[in-house]
Amino acid sequence: MSILRDKIHSKIISGRLGKRFVIFILAFSSCFTVLSTSIQLALDYRADISRIEQQFNNIENSYLQTITLSIWSLDDSQIETQLAGLSQLPDIEYVSILIEDEISWEQGEARSSATKTIDFPLNYSAPGIAPQDIGVLRVTASIDNIYNRLLDKAGIILVSNAIKTFLVSGFILFLIWFYITRHLSSISSYLKELDFEKLTIPLNLSKKVEEDKLDEIDAVVSTINHMRISLHKTYKELHENKKHLQSLVEQRDALLESELQYKETLEQRVSERTQQLESSMNNLRSAQDLLVETEKMAALGNMVAGVAHEINTPIGVCRTASSYQQDNSHEIRKKFEEGTLTQTDLNTFLDDLDESSALFETNIVKASKLITSFKLIATDQSDDAIQHFNLYKYLKSSIQTIYPQFKNRRVNFNLDIPEDIELDSYPGALHYVLSNLINNSAIHGFEEEEGGTISISAKTDQQNLLLTYSDNGRGLSEEESKKIFEPFFTTRRGNGGSGLGMSIVYNIVSNQLKGKLELQKAETEGFCLMIIMPLAIIIEPNPPAE
Repeated sequence: MSILRDKIHSKIISGRLGKRFVIFILAFSSCFTVLSTSIQLALDYRADISRIEQQFNNIENSYLQTITLSIWSLDDSQIETQLAGLSQLPDIEYVSILIEDEISWEQGEARSSATKTIDFPLNYSAPGIAPQDIGVLRVTASIDNIYNRLLDKAGIILVSNAIKTFLVSGFILFLIWFYITRHLSSISSYLKELDFEKLTIPLNLSKKVEEDKLDEIDAVVSTINHMRISLHKTYKELHENKKHLQSLVEQRDALLESELQYKETLEQRVSERTQQLESSMNNLRSAQDLLVETEKMAALGNMVAGVAHEINTPIGVCRTASSYQQDNSHEIRKKFEEGTLTQTDLNTFLDDLDESSALFETNIVKASKLITSFKLIATDQSDDAIQHFNLYKYLKSSIQTIYPQFKNRRVNFNLDIPEDIELDSYPGALHYVLSNLINNSAIHGFEEEEGGTISISAKTDQQNLLLTYSDNGRGLSEEESKKIFEPFFTTRRGNGGSGLGMSIVYNIVSNQLKGKLELQKAETEGFCLMIIMPLAIIIEPNPPAE
């Protein structure tokens, strides 16, 4: 019996959960006891001090007048009796009468270390006599008694509360062990020993269980048992799935064997097909390059035809004027030889000669400008070197060479370009980009009978050129805007459009001019494109070959 009691006692004491509860209870109870005791002692101290002050008030009200009369009449026995009565009052341990700061009568002894002393003035007054100060009554009360009573009371309160707290804590510790800790230990031991081979053994606690009075511990036990049953069922299914998986692995190995054989033949087929695709891609690149060159040559041919047509007009005028002047010269010579030349004939001949010379000068200058512009553009088209040129002058020359192609389409040009923008770039590439954009506007954007206006503006932003090209044509749909730079995309399929113009423009701007294209939203209707390119292209030298 003793061994069982010791075993239970050791289990109760060793439970960490119970210990924590007890420690918390002891800490809280101790703090509460100290606080409540302190408050109670403070209240008692104030009550005792008030009682002493009340004693002083009673002395002042009841004894002070009689003592004054006794001193005035010099009745020593009466004075001693009165002082002895005062010294017997509670907490009063010493009473004395001082006359002219010297002790004349005293009773008791001031033994306490903590005292409270009050001096009461003794004033005698009688009818016909002026009030006189005859001395001081000094009363000393002991506070040590109050401290001793408070200490005794505090000790009793603390000891009684400590005993009560320890008894309650011990009882709570036992209840925690009996209803919680021992069952948690049983659950912990069961779970530690749980094995897949022992899932059929249920968890049972050493307690009486009533179905209608299940507590939280019973709910945990029930949940663990349900989990055990589910785990046992899952384990059986897992075991069966393992067997099925093994059979699937065997089937997979067989499939891998056949797949390996298939891959060996497939690799050979893929290699052959890859070679065919590479050959097709090379042919496609060659065809695309040929189409690009064809587009460039076609553009150059159109420009040559337009320039030739424009040059033909001033040259034809010069030829007509030359023939007319030659006929006038023969007629004057004939009249001169016959002697029939008059002053009027000579003046008329000279006037016609001046007019023909002016006509020659105007048309030859016009033809010379066209030839110079064409020569500049044609040279830039064949020269891939970076050149320094003025943007305004170059674009003006480019438009002069391009304009004859579209004169019959009623295309007007509006240039808003500062004359001080200088570039170090590829002028031939820029001319090609501009001619393609103008060609697209004239063919795809404008109606042939109505024509339209093309606006070109430029500005600089730090080290970049912002060149804006726009027209007031029909513009682009949302679908066309997404595909405009794709190769072979055209809105005039079957009417001479190859679909390479804008793709070539994109490649030239991106690769050769080191810039980018941004489609802008036109302010009204039409097409708007911004070309962003550096003012100066810097080509890094190739690293030396190792």
